Amino acid sequence: MKSPLLPLNILVADDHRLITDGISKLIEGEAMIGSVITAQNGKEAVDIVLESDIDCVIMDINMPVLNGLEATRIIKKGKPSVKVIVVSMLSDASIVSKMLKAGADGFLNKDTGKEELLKALERVSGGEKYVSTAISNNLLTHLSDPGIQSREVERPLSPREVEIVKLIAEGLTNKEIAGRLFLSTVTVDTHRKNILAKLHLKNTASLVKYAVDHKLL
Repeated sequence: MKSPLLPLNILVADDHRLITDGISKLIEGEAMIGSVITAQNGKEAVDIVLESDIDCVIMDINMPVLNGLEATRIIKKGKPSVKVIVVSMLSDASIVSKMLKAGADGFLNKDTGKEELLKALERVSGGEKYVSTAISNNLLTHLSDPGIQSREVERPLSPREVEIVKLIAEGLTNKEIAGRLFLSTVTVDTHRKNILAKLHLKNTASLVKYAVDHKLL
């Protein structure tokens, strides 16, 4: 691993071009920053990290093909020295905890400013963990309250995910859903897995029950 005093090669992974371009422009030219490249999904991020000289990944959570949680796990397994800083609008304590358990070295809100982002990069490149103060306080409350720990956090579904849940509940297969929505079967399967993970459900039957309970049909 490079010394934190040397320029760091950064990968920014987010499916929104405004975010990747914005973060890139924000940190390019700083003394501690070497190259900055971007990825539009988790799989692309994993491929780049495994094939290139990347020191740190600035990672979103909700991305197509492969989400930030799984991408972080794969990156940490394949290249443990690569640092991962999660930058997301999702800051529920349970989500932060999952990302840290997956191997993330830092966690910041997307409203974080340039100064704190650079501080986080410096800290994690030096072998420390970095979580912004607001998130850290929330996480501490979560971990110290068994009642909070026992409650699963349900995250809202995107319009596309709601559409897929409805079609699953109607009994359509992944192939049939793919044909209906003009998607690949692999994409539909990824959406299905992400939906189950997001809602903390284990199978199609529980997903159908969710659709009924939430009046999606």
